[in-house]
Amino acid sequence: MNCRICQNEAPRFAAAKVLRRHDVEYFRCGTCGFIQTQEPIWLDEAYSDVIAAGDIGLVGRNLFLAGITHSVFSLCLNPDGRFLDFGGGYGLFVRLMRDRGFDFRWDDPFCKNLFVRGFEAKPDERFDAVTAFEVFEHLPDPVRSVEAMVARADSIFFSTELQPPGPPKPGEWWYYALESGQHVALYTREALVLLGAKFGMRLLTNGRNLHLLTKREVSPFWFRLACSGRLSPLLNYFKKRKSLLASDHAQVLSSPGGS
Repeated sequence: MNCRICQNEAPRFAAAKVLRRHDVEYFRCGTCGFIQTQEPIWLDEAYSDVIAAGDIGLVGRNLFLAGITHSVFSLCLNPDGRFLDFGGGYGLFVRLMRDRGFDFRWDDPFCKNLFVRGFEAKPDERFDAVTAFEVFEHLPDPVRSVEAMVARADSIFFSTELQPPGPPKPGEWWYYALESGQHVALYTREALVLLGAKFGMRLLTNGRNLHLLTKREVSPFWFRLACSGRLSPLLNYFKKRKSLLASDHAQVLSSPGGS
């Protein structure tokens, strides 16, 4: 099998049982280290519930990422721009960011918008940046998906866990998420560098789970500083913005069917 990112040879790496019944083979690229599954024919079953039952950290993760995104966009990008949350789930993250004063829009073809109805992105609308949190590991074709994101913005701020040293095999690392069957792509730093280079984008990363692909000039120092969970609340205190909550509420009430 060839690597879905760099097209070099990806030998068989491991095998595991996914969703407790599917025997799945994993392949690891000898060049960039990217780990991919065989063709994931089980995904319809895996997404019978869009949000995996085991993802009990969803709310806490969104609260944490809202603070980090506030810092990153304030220090590294244009905080007055317009932003898109790609794979936005129920819209919780977009609601949190709008409450913080950032003009975010929602997009997710596979999930119902519960929290930001009326603030959906329009087709082919351009933005200053895209966020994609806990999305990349779900992508059967990362190049095609990133191409779709780049069509919307020149910067992508996203989260996905980088492979630890080893690399670990299924059963040795929780991020394979064998019970849900939804994680089909596991990245190294080198794989993300090559993925971004296909679109003329540079990678900035905290070296673990937060990454920025961008065509803009962004300081690695400021990016790492903004990604600090300890410093982010302090940075955001000095970069506080006017919440959009009141204006959003007025807009919803004035729209047809608003109540």
